Amino acid sequence: MDKSRPYKKKAVRLFQKLRSNKNRFSGILLIVLGVVLGIAARGTGGSPFQDFTSGILLGLSAGSLLVGILAALVFRSE
Repeated sequence: MDKSRPYKKKAVRLFQKLRSNKNRFSGILLIVLGVVLGIAARGTGGSPFQDFTSGILLGLSAGSLLVGILAALVFRSE
């Protein structure tokens, strides 16, 4: 008997619930994208071009996190 099966069913139900509200789903995806870009920005640096690229990634990360949080909060009540 697979004990992780109830968690899989719960995860699938949660994913389907999020997919039903496209705006909230988009907000959460933007938050995840912001976190990933932030991690990528921390990993770059060294030469002037790498510092520039790191700054661009960090700015994109902050912007997508802000928009994602606002979208998730605005469409939370729907």
